[in-house]
Amino acid sequence: MIQLKTLENTDTATLTKAFNTAFSDYSVPMQISVEQLETKMHTEDIKPEYSVGAFEDNQLVAFILHGYKVCQGQPTLYNAGTGVIPDNRGNKLTFKLYEFILPQLLQQGIKNVILEVITTNKPAICTYTKVGFTIVRELNCYKGHLIETNQKRDSHIVVLNDIDWNWATPFWDWEPTWQNSSKAMANANDACIKLGAFEGDRGIGYLIFNPKSKRVHQLAVDKSYRNQGVATQLLDYIRNQYGPEVSLINVPVTATATLAFWERMGMQKTVSQYEMMLTEESFS
Repeated sequence: MIQLKTLENTDTATLTKAFNTAFSDYSVPMQISVEQLETKMHTEDIKPEYSVGAFEDNQLVAFILHGYKVCQGQPTLYNAGTGVIPDNRGNKLTFKLYEFILPQLLQQGIKNVILEVITTNKPAICTYTKVGFTIVRELNCYKGHLIETNQKRDSHIVVLNDIDWNWATPFWDWEPTWQNSSKAMANANDACIKLGAFEGDRGIGYLIFNPKSKRVHQLAVDKSYRNQGVATQLLDYIRNQYGPEVSLINVPVTATATLAFWERMGMQKTVSQYEMMLTEESFS
């Protein structure tokens, strides 16, 4: 007998075990520790009261982890992980979990739910579409070794304590996805290296990098200083201090100049994802 319920009373060790079992045969296998899951939950604002699980004989066999924040004035959830352990697949548990939780979310004032799904994961895309999600944009993920550029630009690179978002966000060409958002970066502030590029007193670019995961979360340059080596100089700092291996996720495929830049820097595409959204009007 399957029981569906929210996850307020489920400990992190149980979640970690279910997470690792569910993703053990995934196209991009993931195995994490309890500490890593706790870090993920903090960084991505995962709230157990908005998350949901399927239990069989008191064992967690399927789950949806939801992060919460207010986006553009609207209470919004982010599907930070959906998993079904292999022995329980084929029972439409993801659909049943959303069928169970969505009326509660609507009653609690949630306006939107967003998620990312690998573009080749057709069964998941089909399930999310049936729930009511629609594709918003396509995103590329990259990994590789930064090339040595010997960049000669004379910008002054400064290690920052934090990022002034009033200064940084005008550099953006698109809104970062949830895991790279300004809120997530504030949550992960102590774990990340923040660099600013300056010409005199003027900040003209910045980079946020997690040296433990080797992930570049954000890199942006003032539009007036593009194609002048600023981004390359910031990455040269990372390469020299932390080594050439880096990864990054969720660059929109419409950002053709950015994609070309990363490929010139030595990155190879690892996977593409769809960002999908469920709006209040689509809640069943």
